[in-house]
This record gives sequence, structure tokens and C-alpha cells, in this order.
Amino acid sequence: MRRLRNDLPYTFTPPKPRGWFRPLGLWANNAVFLRRKYNVPLLEDSGFEKVKELSAAGHSVLLAPNHADHSDPHVMSALIARHEMRSHFMAAREVFEVSKAGAWALQSMGVFSVDRDGPDLSAIKTAITLLETSSDPLVIYPEGEIYHHHERLDPLHEGVASILLKAAARLKERKEAWLVPVGIRFHHDPAVQDTFDERLSRLEDRIGWTPKPSMAVDERIVRLGTGLLGLKEMEFLGEAGRGKIQDRLAAMCESLLSEVESRQGRDPKATTAPERVRGQRYRIRKRLLDAEKPPTYLEKTALLDDLDRVFTALQAHSYIGDYFLAEQTLDRRAETIMKLEEDLLGFPNYPVPRTAKVRAGEPIPVSKMLAAGELPPKGGAGELTALLERRLGELLLR
Repeated sequence: MRRLRNDLPYTFTPPKPRGWFRPLGLWANNAVFLRRKYNVPLLEDSGFEKVKELSAAGHSVLLAPNHADHSDPHVMSALIARHEMRSHFMAAREVFEVSKAGAWALQSMGVFSVDRDGPDLSAIKTAITLLETSSDPLVIYPEGEIYHHHERLDPLHEGVASILLKAAARLKERKEAWLVPVGIRFHHDPAVQDTFDERLSRLEDRIGWTPKPSMAVDERIVRLGTGLLGLKEMEFLGEAGRGKIQDRLAAMCESLLSEVESRQGRDPKATTAPERVRGQRYRIRKRLLDAEKPPTYLEKTALLDDLDRVFTALQAHSYIGDYFLAEQTLDRRAETIMKLEEDLLGFPNYPVPRTAKVRAGEPIPVSKMLAAGELPPKGGAGELTALLERRLGELLLR
């Protein structure tokens, strides 16, 4: 999970598909990003024939994949193109802020920005309009963040369901709204096992420890993770905790969020840790960007420190304490080491080929459910989100 200290103003970036650029964009997506950067040379998929049928029939199709890897958007772009469809993507504002050339390329491929920390009405309206007027699949990730655990879902945001329900209410004639859960799993080449010792040594050295290549890999991973947790506890709480890792992670997350909320206020509707984090980031950034009454230097420093606290709270939340401890499979070892690399080094390593296995689940007939009274026209986002979460979770267990 990448550290964000975003105190920059946000400007919505709309999609501007350019047909002539599409072949070049798809080539770069496959050759430069999937194969070279993320080392994903093989994609296996199932269930997209139904998606293609719905798109060809002119319906509104929203694809909702899990989001556990930085290559997920590139995987989805390649698969949608493989099945001779075009697509639109909602992507975090941060990816547009890397470079002007990159932002232009994303727009040209039908991608538009969203500010995840606030009510981005432009992004919502764009998504609804695309669903209403186009039959090209729209891809939105309902988890919102990248958590690096492919076999577990984080609680889904209701935004995806809310957007589709609003779009469904505006559809005319025979056009219907469909929600398709998409499960993405990555499987590593067995050769990845041979990279663990060197990578763990680099991580141990990064925090000032003497590398222990003679120690068992699983023991090193747990030792390193526990050590990092202790360092964060010392940094923010003043002392290292004791007890089960999951309990310590939950306690740290709650302590940091409660501390910031005591200063910034809390949205009573925000219940999960990600919702509370988004609420605090929105409040803090709003104050940082207050043009009428700019914060003083000391206040700005304190606000930025609070951004660090809520980021660390989300970091703690993103580590599932029993995910690796419950089952030390090759893929879970690799995922955990990649997550530690991102947190310590800034970006994970992909030293061996990975296979992406992607399953499009049974499409959920949102328009038909509304017509039959199975979903209320108002307030149905929660029920639809729960259904999506259940279907998506089942796909990840197959």
C-alpha cells in the first residue's frame, strides 16, 4: 500500500477514447506492463462469453473485480480486448498525477479519474452516463484499495451498487443493467521460492537487522512482519504491543483513527476502517486546501501528521493477521513478501512469471430485480453490495 500525503487540489479527468490510439495502448498494456513490469505473461479466463453477449445486445454492464494486485487493471484491459470488447475504467486520481503523458494515454483508453476520499460528483455522473449511453463494459473496483491478499475480500464500498442502481433507473426501452462479479487470482511459478531468501534479506537489512538466510522462510516472514508492527507501534503509540498479531493490528488501527477523529471529527455513517480513513482524508485535505483561511505552518504540519496516522491505520487494517498464519502456501508466501516490499521499499518485486486466473461470475440482473421488487429503487445499494460481496467471495475460493 503506497503512502499518500496528498495535499494537492483535485481536477476531474474525463475519458476521451481515441480509436487510433487503442492498438498502441493495448500493445503497451500487454508487452510493457503485463509482461515486462508485472511479469504476467499468461491469462486464463472463463465466463466472459456471457459478458460479451450482454454487451453485444446493447445492455449496461458493470464489471466489479476484486483488487489485490497493481496489475489488475492491465489484466482486465487485456481480457476485455481478447473478447473483442471496448471498455471504460474508473481509476484513482493518483494514477493521473504521475505524468501528463500517462494521463493522456489513460484518457485515450477510456479511463477517467475518481477522488476516492470525497464525493466526486463528476466521476459519479460520468459513470452513470456511460452506463446509460454505452454498452461497453465499465470496470470499477468495489474494494477501492489494493490489499495484496487474493483469497480474501475486504468489505466492499456501496458506491458501485449505488452507481448502477441510479443508471438502471434512467435506462429506456429494452436496455438492462447488469452487474458482473469478477474474481482475479494470481499463481506464481514455483521458481519464486528460490527468490525468497534474497528478498527477505534485503528487507531485513532495510530495517537495520542482520539478515538470517539460515532461518526457515515462514519463520522469517512472521519475524519480519512482527518486527515491523512493533516499530510502527513504537512510532505512533510509544510502546510495542503484546499478544496475537491480529489483535495488535486491530488495536493500532482503532487507536490511530480514534486519535485523529478526536481532532477532526467523525462521520457517524462511517463504520468500517476504510470508510473512516476516507472520511478523515477528506476532512484533512479540505482544511489543507482552504483558500479563504489557509492553515498556518504549524497547523499544516499537524494535518500532514494526521494524514500519516490514518494511512498507517489503513496499513494495519490491510494486513490480515491470520491470512498467512492460517495457510503458508507458495502464493500466500509470495503475496506477503510483495506486500512487505511495497511497504518498506516502495514497490513490490515480480521476479518470476505469474499466471492470472480470472473468472467472470454469473451476471446479476439488476434491472429485472428492480422490476420484480427484489431490490428497492431507493436504499437498495446495501442489499446489492451484500449480494456482490457474497458472489465475489465465492469466485475467489474456486
